Amino acid sequence: MRPVTLFTLIALLGCEGPFVPPTTYPPPPPEPASVRVTPDSATVITDDTLRLVAQVRDSAGTVLPGAVLSWVSTDTTVIVIVNALGTIRGLRPGSATIRAFAGTVAGAVTVFVTPIVYNSFATGANHVCALANNRHAYCWGKNDDAEIGTGSVSFVEPVPRRVAVTVALNGGSAGGAHSCVVDFTGAAWCWGRETSGRLGRDGTPGNPAIPQVVSSSAQFAQVAAGGAHTCGLDTSGTAICWGAGGSGQLGDGQGIDRATPQAVVGDTRWRTISTGAVHTCAVASDQTAWCWGGNSSAQIGDRTTTDEILPTAIAPGQVFSTISAGGSHSCAVATGGAASCWGANSRGQTGTGLPDSLVLVPTAVAGGLSFRTISAGGQHACGVTTDSLAYCWGANTSGQLGDSSQLDRPTPVLVRGGLHFGDVRAGAAFTCGLTTGLVLYCWGDGTQGQLGRSFISSSSVPVKVAGQ
Repeated sequence: MRPVTLFTLIALLGCEGPFVPPTTYPPPPPEPASVRVTPDSATVITDDTLRLVAQVRDSAGTVLPGAVLSWVSTDTTVIVIVNALGTIRGLRPGSATIRAFAGTVAGAVTVFVTPIVYNSFATGANHVCALANNRHAYCWGKNDDAEIGTGSVSFVEPVPRRVAVTVALNGGSAGGAHSCVVDFTGAAWCWGRETSGRLGRDGTPGNPAIPQVVSSSAQFAQVAAGGAHTCGLDTSGTAICWGAGGSGQLGDGQGIDRATPQAVVGDTRWRTISTGAVHTCAVASDQTAWCWGGNSSAQIGDRTTTDEILPTAIAPGQVFSTISAGGSHSCAVATGGAASCWGANSRGQTGTGLPDSLVLVPTAVAGGLSFRTISAGGQHACGVTTDSLAYCWGANTSGQLGDSSQLDRPTPVLVRGGLHFGDVRAGAAFTCGLTTGLVLYCWGDGTQGQLGRSFISSSSVPVKVAGQ
């Protein structure tokens, strides 16, 4: 029996492996003892986002990078939490405390939400687009053709709605039934009615209600949306146009529609450009004025009523600081501040005091006022004088002159309200102005939400756009 027992013992010892010590479990992670949220105090613009940062430490002061955080706003009508990374969004002016919890420990910061402030704006036929201090664009008014740019199918948007362009924006324009903006890279975006190629998409499919980049390699410095065409200036001062071209408004010498942006003929460098219903005007680098396109109402200003498919110089010997193409008339401001208008004058829209007739060449606006800027609308025009007062003239059926009446005015009348303006823009039958304090007002026809108020109505005096 002994040999068998010895053999069995040896066999059992051979089956055992090397000695393995027992597993040592790591100590439990340290408990969070404090949370610090930075910045200590923060401000965010309404409708903008801000990323907060929370740092968690244990009782020894060691940072705990893997700590799980949860974020809470004390007033979700003012500020909401966007994600678990600490991104918040301001909804309306006010303040709220934002807390970051790591277990039962929390850190907090008070965040203030400031109102939207508009830095620039543009009026279309029946809608408005404005660029805010959060670098987003907002539009309101008529939306039959999706010119508001939110993707909404609503026919009217009476208060400002944020345009669906996520990148930072540098400028914009509103046209007859479309809108365009320029971002900080120089790319142009357009949306709205797609016919005639006015969105510049070169046949690229896509929902016209959603902004898309214009099919051009140009770096745009400004863009101007007209009746059914669009023009812009690149950073070198070259003029580029697209859209409806049957009246010559693209300035390419062809008189055809183009869905792809095409440079205006010539090597002229331009300072500013403006698009009307069927014509275009621009000021060259030497401050001479030029227009081209439809001319049935003498809106080109070259003494004829013949359409011009190439840029045509007007007012020889004069130099201008700005120019504006309207419905069937145009206006400009000379470098000395004198304003002149030309074209259709059926409602006194040239401001010259002349009877109903075509004004064939640039003619002085009556009153001897000195202007900084001017804007030609559907059948009226407005300007801001060197003392920051707004004056308007022409058709006034909807109160678009802002003088508290509905009487047409063949010469300039002061806009009521005692406001001082930095800019003013005329639409089809309404007007908007941005004060020197950066508050935006509108007046005139508001039946399609053009005045930017929550209730749809017109006004013959300036009313403040909602949300400021």
